[in-house]
Amino acid sequence: MGEEAELRVVLGDLCPLPPVLELLSRFFTPRPQTRLHLQFETVTGPWERLLEDEADLIVHRVPKSDVRMEWIDLGRVALVPVVAPGFLPFPADTDITPQRMQAFTQCVVRDSARHPAEQGHFLVEGAPRSSVPDHLMKKELILHGMAWGHLPRFLIETELRDGTLLSIAGRHFPGVVEELSAARRRDRPHGPVADQLWDYLARHAPLLRPALGRVPEADGAPERHR
Repeated sequence: MGEEAELRVVLGDLCPLPPVLELLSRFFTPRPQTRLHLQFETVTGPWERLLEDEADLIVHRVPKSDVRMEWIDLGRVALVPVVAPGFLPFPADTDITPQRMQAFTQCVVRDSARHPAEQGHFLVEGAPRSSVPDHLMKKELILHGMAWGHLPRFLIETELRDGTLLSIAGRHFPGVVEELSAARRRDRPHGPVADQLWDYLARHAPLLRPALGRVPEADGAPERHR
């Protein structure tokens, strides 16, 4: 029938896994002839896999100035700078500057790209750092008072409500908003199942948006993080 035996999909670290995996399950279950090869990458790793022809589709933020990619916007992800209660010797709701945070360990997600393409943003110069492979481990380090850092709001809604994590968002650390997108190469041919998946994600994108959490306007315009 000319259908692909395999599709390679990369999920990025800003991707809410349960709802995205549910969508992929609903797509691939009636198509047993096409095997889903799923991979997880961080920061610029998804872009590298796509641009080096190691992925057919990625779900991540996208460098939209790169004309080699086409994309479907799936929603906006807010990232919030947070600490555990007692991590700071001063109130979390004061006007916190980068200079005041220099003494505290900042947790960052490691870039899984073999050749990282961009520098991190919102890194406090001179502060000690710890690195982790993903946001789930980053969340655990922050919850245990080992560091502070930005986390996707959809991952910490409960903790922000019950006070086990405190936002330190303010003038100097305004938070980050990223666009979550599905992307593929526009300069490559795509098989029939890949095209069906593309159309399916475009139709079902509105179902993902509630799972991405609240995106307050105060979090600012889209910017890069880590």
